[in-house]
Amino acid sequence: MLLLAATLFFIPNKVSAWGKKGHSLTAQIALHYLDSDTKNKVLKYLGGMSFEEAASWMDELRSKKEYDFMKPFHYINIEKNEIYEENEKDNIVNELNKTIKQLKNIEDLSNESIKFNLLKIFHLVGDLGQPLHVGYGEDKGGNTIQVSFFGNGSNIHSVWDTKIIEYQKISIEDCLKHANFSKKEMRKLRRINVEKWMQHSRSLLNNVYDIKSNKVETEYIKANQSIIEKQLLISGIRLASVLKKLFKNFNNEQSI
Repeated sequence: MLLLAATLFFIPNKVSAWGKKGHSLTAQIALHYLDSDTKNKVLKYLGGMSFEEAASWMDELRSKKEYDFMKPFHYINIEKNEIYEENEKDNIVNELNKTIKQLKNIEDLSNESIKFNLLKIFHLVGDLGQPLHVGYGEDKGGNTIQVSFFGNGSNIHSVWDTKIIEYQKISIEDCLKHANFSKKEMRKLRRINVEKWMQHSRSLLNNVYDIKSNKVETEYIKANQSIIEKQLLISGIRLASVLKKLFKNFNNEQSI
């Protein structure tokens, strides 16, 4: 783990535009809701990485065997009609809870550990907002459900991860147009509760699976675009909330 953390500072600061657009949008939305003080503290520990780069970092590691231990962190499988029960398995709920807990003791962590934990939070908060990352093990979160997306082979997980976002050219403006929350709703959204975030995403699975055939039709896209936009928005608000909480009373000059 120490070796992994040490390698973070050798990641090139400037890279091509890679990663999922959804994670980039989540990061942009978090920036929109962040105060400048928290933003500057976070950027300092990211060591030259942008919010967008940080949000996609974990996906860039999937092809590297030395990071295979992190693969279960992206999701949790709970079969249909079953309820979540606390456990000690490697999954997105446990990893996100553990990471947030570790950063609550930020004064005791090295700069490398702070960066490593921040990178996980940036990515996993976004993953948790995608319903199929908290889906059913029987179809591997929709990965085994093959569909045709305008003549191209795909699966329902990929459709929700990237295809609809890219096809509809969803932008941060599209997401922010859903930000008509009351003060009470915003307080609820900003409350940090990973289990409730997971349950909210699972409540959307009926929409995900409401597909008439193995072809993704325009009707399906239109029916779910607003859900995706709102989930990206909510994920960005949650990410901003976590970052504000963690850095609220932390003076980053003490360890830089």
